[in-house]
Amino acid sequence: MVDTSTAISTQIMTSLGAGSGVDIVSLARNLTNAEQVPKTAAIQSAIDAAEAQVSAYGLISYQLGLLQSAFEGLNDAKEVTDSYASSTDTAMQFTAFDGTEVDGSYNITVNQLAQEKIMISDEYSSTSAVLSASSFDLSVTVGNTSTATTSITVDTMTPQGVVDAINEESMGVTASLVDTGIDGTNYRIILTGETGSESAFTVTSDPDLGFGDAGNTLQAAQDAQIDFDGLTLTRDSNEFSDVVSGATLTLYETTTSAVTVAVYSDTSTLKTKLEDVVALYNDYRGLMDELTATTIDEDVELSGALQRDLTTARYITDQIRTAILDDSSTASGNVSAFRDIGISIDSKGALTFDETTFDDVIQDSYDDVVTMLTANTNNQSLYSTDGMGLAQDIATIIDGIVDIDGVLATRETNAEATVIDYQDELTVLEARMSAVYDRYLSQFTAMELLTNKLNNVKDYLTGQLEVLSKAYDSD
Repeated sequence: MVDTSTAISTQIMTSLGAGSGVDIVSLARNLTNAEQVPKTAAIQSAIDAAEAQVSAYGLISYQLGLLQSAFEGLNDAKEVTDSYASSTDTAMQFTAFDGTEVDGSYNITVNQLAQEKIMISDEYSSTSAVLSASSFDLSVTVGNTSTATTSITVDTMTPQGVVDAINEESMGVTASLVDTGIDGTNYRIILTGETGSESAFTVTSDPDLGFGDAGNTLQAAQDAQIDFDGLTLTRDSNEFSDVVSGATLTLYETTTSAVTVAVYSDTSTLKTKLEDVVALYNDYRGLMDELTATTIDEDVELSGALQRDLTTARYITDQIRTAILDDSSTASGNVSAFRDIGISIDSKGALTFDETTFDDVIQDSYDDVVTMLTANTNNQSLYSTDGMGLAQDIATIIDGIVDIDGVLATRETNAEATVIDYQDELTVLEARMSAVYDRYLSQFTAMELLTNKLNNVKDYLTGQLEVLSKAYDSD
């Protein structure tokens, strides 16, 4: 490598007219650039292309993630429609739906509400009043036709100690200590069971805490009872989840006559979700068209970024298009695929949605559409081996593409490795070109020194010849 001082001295020599007079520093740089610039440009172009591929794969993965989520929004029966309820009285209402409910109206009379047993103890002067000189046992029996008895030892012989001992058992009876606000003996223990006649309970103890005294039972346990379209039904809670398929009826008050409650389905939710799927798929197709364009559009970022990997782009698109056109794993009636509900792919590869076809099918075969999309199931898993419906079939295909071990992740990793390889190659080239430049400068410096010596010889000889010439002239 040529020393910096050598290069500087060479420039000084050139500026003074010594040597050949050629700017050998510029000459060395220009010769080096002539070799380095095109090679650097080629490597940088390859780096830019690989980095564009990395970005392109990331964009595809993001767009497919949106599409996967849209299909997963159609994979459960409860997700493809919204149900709403109406009631002619606030005494009851349908409050929960699981997606399998069937439209209908029902006449229901609420004869009685389910309620829990509530009883209170004697009165005590404080939360720490002494109830006994030593620990004692409480016996709590829960049940009506079938009973279970729990024996509880009270080691802290105070009202608060009784409450704590009962609550530690978790037996379906809870205790609390309240201040009634009356001066003197104003603390009472309240015991509350669970709703339904089978949750009734009794309490005995020594000392007697008063739970069995007359007037200390504030409320008796009982079942809810309704007349449902002429049939009398009883349950241990005020929620009837099994009288109308897919819906939960909640009772709030008793009624003196029948109340009409109804369930209705709103299929606009399904239509909106299908329109979202169509829009997201077409966004994906538009992105792929830009990334695989053979004519670069300078106004479009990453235009043509996948020109060097058209095979992967086509593979992904083919996989998704085939899944969308395929039949459902749970076809039902005359509805077996998206084409049967108005969704198809046109000649340009875009999805289209025929609302007229959709409306007709929904009106005549709504249940079949739900089955085709969801297999009439809820809370599906990617790893289920049973038929899951077309929506999950497609979502599973997309998941395999965007998975951390999928084709997109693999191609992105490869492209990132390519960027690193090219950057290393660029570093090597820069080091090699620096050595080439130093070699040129060293060679030209040696040439300049030799030229300078020859010039000195020339000047000496010229001077000698002039001396001889003058000597002859004087003769």
